[in-house]
Amino acid sequence: MSHTRVKTTYVVEEVWGSTKTQTLYCHHNHSCDVTTFYDEDGSVTSMSFADWESGHDLWDAMQKLWFPFKDEWGEELKDGVEYYFIPPCETKK
Repeated sequence: MSHTRVKTTYVVEEVWGSTKTQTLYCHHNHSCDVTTFYDEDGSVTSMSFADWESGHDLWDAMQKLWFPFKDEWGEELKDGVEYYFIPPCETKK
């Protein structure tokens, strides 16, 4: 039961044209070949894309996490990608 859990940030448009940075989480479940993208609250990410900050929006974050390594799978992570172990939605408050 192999898993790869990675995260990165992206930006979205907020009120009055401001920018908000959010974290996108990606769970690769290799034993059943399922990949899930979700937000900090644990909800599955909406597949609605807006080109707010080109190169650093939700679509770019998803592409980065779909294959999070620079070369071979399991080697060095791409810039801006890091591993996580417990997502914020599962931590006690």
